[in-house]
Amino acid sequence: DPQFAPADTQPAESPLPDESPAVSDSPQPTETPKPSTTGRLIPYYAENGMWGYKNTSGQVVIEAMFSDANEFDGEIAFAAQSSMWGLINRSGAWVVEPVWGSVRSFSEDKAAVESGDRWGYIDRTGKLIIDYAYREVGDFHCGRAMARSGSARSSSGNSYIIDKVGEKIATLSSKQYGTAYSEGYALIRDGSEVYYFNSKAQTAYKTRYQDGLSFVGGYAAVQLDGKWGYIDTRGSLEIANKYRDARSFSNGLAAVLDDETGLWGYISTSGEYVIQPQFDTAEPFSEGYALVSQNGEYSLVNKSAELTHMYFK
Repeated sequence: DPQFAPADTQPAESPLPDESPAVSDSPQPTETPKPSTTGRLIPYYAENGMWGYKNTSGQVVIEAMFSDANEFDGEIAFAAQSSMWGLINRSGAWVVEPVWGSVRSFSEDKAAVESGDRWGYIDRTGKLIIDYAYREVGDFHCGRAMARSGSARSSSGNSYIIDKVGEKIATLSSKQYGTAYSEGYALIRDGSEVYYFNSKAQTAYKTRYQDGLSFVGGYAAVQLDGKWGYIDTRGSLEIANKYRDARSFSNGLAAVLDDETGLWGYISTSGEYVIQPQFDTAEPFSEGYALVSQNGEYSLVNKSAELTHMYFK
């Protein structure tokens, strides 16, 4: 009868105990997310006397292990150890080991680097694309850069306008010295005066200035009668010369040293203050933030004048 087990059937064995670990009711620790390395990374000065990098939230993303450090430009940055400069990536690893005595920022994907008291240019991989042939150099803009065969303090040597492969396309006298082309114009220093060249290496405006900066965003800071203002690309003084000092426009704002307070603030292209004078130092805006200092405390400021603490120096 299927309803009855045979007489010799043994009792069923008890099931084996569950060998899986018991589930704890206590909360499990969660892994702390790594700080974001996207966006702008800012050098910071640490208590160990070295430089590292923080993101715009003030989180350390690369520990302080460099004797000097420049801001990131895309995926790479110049950093130094024992006074020699190399290239690092966003993880802090060397793309090019420290081999240069001095460096300049990248412009049009080329950066000037110095080796053995001579300057040349590298690309973003660190490859030398213009040989070490000059004593002084400028940045590339509009496919042009200034380079000098002798020191600016020397009466010997000429300045040249070179193209992106290092060919000389114009020569200045030994008394003249040019800075980088920017937006089609180069600033030329001639004794105690400055003036501007156009892309054809011709004088752009009749006016000469006591000092000046390159064009950025259609404006250049110039000094007249001891005070700074801004001209446009037509040479017209669009923002009156009334500041003790001035910086180039960046992200639509320019840092100016207020004549009355002796503090730095930021103006728009209309000449109106967007961020009132309140800082001891003020750097250009980049990706929505600018580095500023107050009483030795360095912070990032955004266009709404909100501060993010960075470090003390």
